[in-house]
Amino acid sequence: MIVITRNGETTVLTGWREWLFKLVVFLAAILLFGVIAFVMFGVAVTIGAIALVVIPAAIIVGLLGMVFSRGV
Repeated sequence: MIVITRNGETTVLTGWREWLFKLVVFLAAILLFGVIAFVMFGVAVTIGAIALVVIPAAIIVGLLGMVFSRGV
């Protein structure tokens, strides 16, 4: 049984209406979790791609800096 009080008026959901309400809430929660997971996966892939480019570039710049600083 689901009891909803709105503007001082109480509504009781029972039977098939209660099951329908629970199903809608459950599907909305699953959809929300799916969107959150999709966004987190996108952030992880973006950070990984940036790391794959930035870390080797930093190593190369550091090595070139060491090579050219010795010659001077």
